[in-house]
Amino acid sequence: MNRQTIIIAVVAAGILLLAGLGALAYGISQGGQIPGLSLAPTPVPTTAFEIPKIKITPPADLSTIAEEVRQEYPELADLLENPELGSVYKDFYLAYQKGGEETAIALARQRGILNEQDQIAMTLVLDSEDTAPLIAELEAEGIIVQASYKNKINILIPIALIKKQIEQQEPDLILERISNFEHVIRLEVPTKATIKQRGVIQGQGVNVTLANEWQAQGITGKGIKVGILDLGFGGYKDLLGRELPENVTVEVFGDPYNFEEEVHGTACAEIVHEMAPDAELYLAYYDGSDVAMALAIEWLKSQGVAIISNSTGSNGLTPMDGSGFIAEVVDQAHDEGIFFVSAAGNEADVHWRGQFNDPDGNTIHEFSPDNELLPFVAPAGYPVQIILSWDDWQNTDQDYDFLLLDKEGNLIAKSEEPQEGQAGEMPVEGFLYEFEAEDVYTLAIQNYEGRATKNVTFDIFIHGGLMHPDFVVAERSLSSPADARGAFAVGAVNWADDVLEIYSSQGPTADGRIKPDLAAPSVVDSASYSPDAFDGTSAATPHVAGAAALVLQAFPDFSPDDIAAFLQEHAKDLGPGGPDNAFGAGRLELDEAPAAIEPVETPVSTEAEPAETPVAEEPTAVAELLPTSTPRPPLEVGLPGQTGLPSQTPAEKEESSGLSLIIGLGLCLVCLGGLLFLGLLVGGLVFMRRKK
Repeated sequence: MNRQTIIIAVVAAGILLLAGLGALAYGISQGGQIPGLSLAPTPVPTTAFEIPKIKITPPADLSTIAEEVRQEYPELADLLENPELGSVYKDFYLAYQKGGEETAIALARQRGILNEQDQIAMTLVLDSEDTAPLIAELEAEGIIVQASYKNKINILIPIALIKKQIEQQEPDLILERISNFEHVIRLEVPTKATIKQRGVIQGQGVNVTLANEWQAQGITGKGIKVGILDLGFGGYKDLLGRELPENVTVEVFGDPYNFEEEVHGTACAEIVHEMAPDAELYLAYYDGSDVAMALAIEWLKSQGVAIISNSTGSNGLTPMDGSGFIAEVVDQAHDEGIFFVSAAGNEADVHWRGQFNDPDGNTIHEFSPDNELLPFVAPAGYPVQIILSWDDWQNTDQDYDFLLLDKEGNLIAKSEEPQEGQAGEMPVEGFLYEFEAEDVYTLAIQNYEGRATKNVTFDIFIHGGLMHPDFVVAERSLSSPADARGAFAVGAVNWADDVLEIYSSQGPTADGRIKPDLAAPSVVDSASYSPDAFDGTSAATPHVAGAAALVLQAFPDFSPDDIAAFLQEHAKDLGPGGPDNAFGAGRLELDEAPAAIEPVETPVSTEAEPAETPVAEEPTAVAELLPTSTPRPPLEVGLPGQTGLPSQTPAEKEESSGLSLIIGLGLCLVCLGGLLFLGLLVGGLVFMRRKK
């Protein structure tokens, strides 16, 4: 080895290292990811989205307002002090009394309790499942009874009925009378489930999960019935015989307003069909309420489905320990042999969690030192659902209120539900609010009259808005019913690189169980959302449901637990070794296909048009259900100076793939340069030893 050879080798190694490091630096600066890193970066706050340092004055509570109006409006004062009535309905009556019908209707629409037919929507909670006598009483009052399931009844109260009573100055307001009916323990705003989606097409998930290899062996889901439970199936007829089977069976539970407006469920059905092209599909639309969801699940059970794919859910309205109204329905379906696949949720980046902290004793929580406000961005013209809950589900005697304010700290709305340890009460406050302007808004938590004395932990979820990144807590951001013991919860990774999507909700459950159970591909192509990508745990969930159909065809004796074990055992482990609360057991991967089999011949499913007044056979529904769930804000809504919700278009995916190639090349060059230096070092040592 002469000096000239050594110099040439050193220069070559240096060039390789510099070129490799340059490629790495460029790729990472443009947003690329180093292979093997599994967590997406946390967004950085912009200067336009500052944290306001404002001390607020606690607003007057409803009891104080009741005393102020009692002399002039005694009936209204009694209603304001009624602990069984949700506070948004009290705000409606206050607005009516102060500003008249027009003001009250505007508030009701803005707060999401008034439908297109000028009817106030409400759910009654009972201490009994014997609903027939109460239904008769309600109808005698002129109230529309939509549906009932177990101890809940969905009703609609025409504005005209409320107006008539107020004008005639009847001694008892209609809501006061309803609350006094036997067995009624709570009048609450109907639950609003949300879609877990962020955006002749074959999605990328089929090949990534190796479902294509199973299909090549004749395992196509033949003979397996799969139910898709969702909030809309717009455009499904146009895809029959192409992205969907030639025939599907359809049923509607609830107000069908969103059935053909929202394409989310259709996109989910596309993915199930891609994964299991010969499976029979049953499309069950529901309107977002607990009652409608339960009835839809009962119908799917009656149709003999073996698998249910659910890409919807709610946050902060249950203890998240596997209990709750819908969790019990899901557990029952599981116990009856149904594999229930549920989206983990898209709330990891819109969730805050923390304990009450009030060092100055003014009853207002401080999110950080001297900061009593949690800022977020809301879009204009789209309802945003904001939920506060805390871990006092057993006693419900720690009373807190929730304040919605502008960025200057001025009060916009207040949620003031009672938590006095009475039946039907929940440690939950919240808003469904349609903002007039896209801007920064704020939230505050108040200890009601300083009565709460225990150290509780809060959760805040903002659906349809964007939370300031400094307050985001991904841990325990699951949606319900993903926490149910009978649910198989699914997180989302980007199909191209297995990076966990920043929004993908994480566990554990409140009782310490690992969730999600598995992750699956997202940001995939679909006909329904083309040219945009179909993103979210919504897209991941039907991949798992379709894979389960393949597994069940190959192993027809498998129980739901057997299917779950098979999918987890064959998953591609990501993140820390073993199951974790971000990826579960890993990313869905079916592994090597079983030997070729002859599919079982089954009758072709039929298409059933939604009934005008759909009624499930078991249990019996009463007329129609509840107003539809709210539309999703457009994807471009975001923090000032930032992009919106994480979704990739095909062009962005192509750019991402190019960055991945650049980063990969950079790693190779660095490795080659390093090896060359190492070779020179070893060679030099050997040469020197021989020379001695």
